[in-house]
Amino acid sequence: MSKVEYSSAKRWGRLSIGRYQFRPGVVPSLVFLVLMVLLLLLANWQWHRAGEKRRLLEAREAHCQAPPLLLDRETPDVVLDRFRPAVARGHYQADQQWLLDNRVYRGRVGYHVFSLFRTTSGRQLLVNRGWVPVGYDREFLPELPLPAGEVVLCGHLDRPESVGLVMGRQPLDSLQQTVVLQSLDVAALSASRGLRLMPLTLVLDEGQSGGLQYDWAPSTVMGPERHLGYAVQWLALAVALLIIYVGVNTRRIELE
Repeated sequence: MSKVEYSSAKRWGRLSIGRYQFRPGVVPSLVFLVLMVLLLLLANWQWHRAGEKRRLLEAREAHCQAPPLLLDRETPDVVLDRFRPAVARGHYQADQQWLLDNRVYRGRVGYHVFSLFRTTSGRQLLVNRGWVPVGYDREFLPELPLPAGEVVLCGHLDRPESVGLVMGRQPLDSLQQTVVLQSLDVAALSASRGLRLMPLTLVLDEGQSGGLQYDWAPSTVMGPERHLGYAVQWLALAVALLIIYVGVNTRRIELE
């Protein structure tokens, strides 16, 4: 053969273009197809997650701008009213408080302090009073005095922050005056202690009665730009896989 003619048709699994011939094996081709489909599915999933997070952020901004919810007579919706401003009139119940562990503020480890509050209409809710440091020894819990008498509290509604995987049983049914928790589930606490808590907690604004160190910010969920970055990474891997597959299975034809 003195000349290799251009061919764009497959013959027995071969494709010749000029002096090069693409000859993939059956097993490598199957592996390539499986990996390519997986990478494209992951990229598509991250792309859709970015859209979901963008809509979540828009909804959160709308909730933050909504008029304050009056907790004396209105019960917040766990989804629709998250991040919404709220006002509660009533008094703190000083018989028990809960400390959510592993909360970091300016590089220091501490607790978020949750206190029980009863509105003038008899409704119960947890109030996130803010952050306190652990101190030098975890055996000694911080002093957490509460204001007496009727007060008016302003803040935002939110869920207690999650710390991820928690090992062991949480002492939600403990009767101690101060209880340290690794995770706080409002519904579970309500059931364990026989309370009728609202589904969201009131995070106090700065300067409120009974407030501690303010460090609240709306939930730090992964933003849409992070998901878009992951989608681009999966697509880049798919392109790299395609290049490797073609390169490994392409051979130069020796002229006779």
